[in-house]
Amino acid sequence: MLSLRKLLRLVLSVLILTLLWVRIARQWRYESNWWLAGSLTLSVLLLLLVIFLVTGIFRKPRNPRDEVPKRPLGLDS
Repeated sequence: MLSLRKLLRLVLSVLILTLLWVRIARQWRYESNWWLAGSLTLSVLLLLLVIFLVTGIFRKPRNPRDEVPKRPLGLDS
């Protein structure tokens, strides 16, 4: 099950990534090289975040570990 916080994080990341890519595509030739380098770096980081969140959705939930008894059988002397 996907929590509301993770869903909101995923939607906002995809929205910001889309807006950033649209701006890069429109003003590719007119912006400075520093702006392009920063925006490409930010878009790569956001893309990695989206990939991480999406792969986390499809992971099988972990079962909690079994508790180990304080005195295992045969070693309580």
